Amino acid sequence: MRLLSLYTGGKDSTLSLQMAQEAGHEIALLVTARPLERDSWMFHTTCIGVQHLQAEAMGLEHRYVDVSGRKEVEVQELYDALRDLVRDYGVEGLLSGGLASRYQRNRVEWLAGSLGVRHVAPCWGMEPREIMTEVLERGYSVVIVAVSAHGLGPEWLGRGLDRESVEKLGALSERYGFNFAGEGGEYETLVIDTPFFRDSLRIEAEPVWLGDRGYLRLINASLTPKLS
Repeated sequence: MRLLSLYTGGKDSTLSLQMAQEAGHEIALLVTARPLERDSWMFHTTCIGVQHLQAEAMGLEHRYVDVSGRKEVEVQELYDALRDLVRDYGVEGLLSGGLASRYQRNRVEWLAGSLGVRHVAPCWGMEPREIMTEVLERGYSVVIVAVSAHGLGPEWLGRGLDRESVEKLGALSERYGFNFAGEGGEYETLVIDTPFFRDSLRIEAEPVWLGDRGYLRLINASLTPKLS
């Protein structure tokens, strides 16, 4: 099936893309929603603007779609933008990286149904620890680019996900009650390399801390050839 991937550049959307390809699907296009307001209910806002580089590293086409960031309105705006893309690229399915958020799933299913295509969500229902294990075992290089949960301080901004940090995240999630995989927006991630990236993503960013939450403000990004 030819799929249009709703791609944030994070661990979940990257994993869903790889799993869809392994299942025999073709990725026709990556689309990243670019909210104009930081408090979007539906879409990532941190480090948006590097996803075209990630797509280039994977040899895939990419488009940004600007949306207002206003609740519900932004979903309709995305639908309006996707109609022509679905037709022009012969898309048969909409790929998402959702794990457990019913709010997001319901709206992506509405999008898919309204566009007349199927919703494909390979990661849906996976346990948080299973997701984290997959990311590590598949050799992803991932950094945390935003945090918004008790127990996650500014020291987590820019921290990479490795076995030590993942175990620490697991312990903190149990102590403070947030989703281990960050599905509730407790933290956001950016994939800077995988074994199937042709080049590695390099970012320059500065931390912004707002007292109880924070994010990385992107300054510059580029692709760097991998050492052979």
